[in-house]
Amino acid sequence: MLSSNGTTDTITFFVNWVKEASPVIQPLVIMSDRDQAQIAALQIVYPQSQILLCIWHVLRAMRSHFITDQFKGLWDKIKAWVNTDNLGEFLKLWDEISSDPSVPQSIVQYLTTEWMQVSHMWSKVARKNRSIFEEGDTNMLIEAYVHSVISLQR
Repeated sequence: MLSSNGTTDTITFFVNWVKEASPVIQPLVIMSDRDQAQIAALQIVYPQSQILLCIWHVLRAMRSHFITDQFKGLWDKIKAWVNTDNLGEFLKLWDEISSDPSVPQSIVQYLTTEWMQVSHMWSKVARKNRSIFEEGDTNMLIEAYVHSVISLQR
């Protein structure tokens, strides 16, 4: 999609155009980087599809809220928390992160409000028992594929 704006209306128009061009394709899972306009558009056009968040983008967003070199232990725990597929471990790590007095409350608040409420979209705990076509945890592979196809066409 080439556009001067990324509003929900613009993205909805484009995704709907793709849907109309390929009406038999009904994606079970769609991967996003958490762009809210994109997610809203996808929910409008493909309401039955599950929208998951790219783990790489989740970690990138989390990392942007604190200096990881100053909180190396916290960063290691966050990476483990994001990447575990074990519910017990997920909850244990979250408890350790959220109750550790050395973790700034601003980070705990950010993780609570921005990420815990949508953990079903990014946590590997919620991604169990999926087919091989649904196993991906990043949209970077899709982006790399699209870029390579575009390069080959030039």
